[in-house]
Amino acid sequence: MSTNKIAIYALAITVVFFTIAASSYLKNSVYKLERELKEINQNIQNDKIAIHVLNAEWSKLNNPTRLRNLAKAHTNLNSASGEQIINYSALPFSYESENAKKQNARRNIAALAKNNRNIRKMANNVR
Repeated sequence: MSTNKIAIYALAITVVFFTIAASSYLKNSVYKLERELKEINQNIQNDKIAIHVLNAEWSKLNNPTRLRNLAKAHTNLNSASGEQIINYSALPFSYESENAKKQNARRNIAALAKNNRNIRKMANNVR
């Protein structure tokens, strides 16, 4: 055999060997990536289930009836009445003088007193 044929056969065998090695490496890399993808998808599913469970628990714990019962059992607070709710304009501001604060409070009480006898009595007592 001539040296050219031996060189061509050697080159062909080397190319075949590197092709087999590269395809084996690529196959193993793909399997590894598929395992990682499967693990990530499983983690996503587990997180979705955990979020669903947490939302259900939050709904149960945040039930207004349950919270009202807990507030009655553990605090001695009364529920807010309509007279206790004020408008933003009734809030005192630090830049206002004491007289301006009193006048604003009287104006707000007078406005509410039109519809409520109890507030009207309180407004008359303050004056």
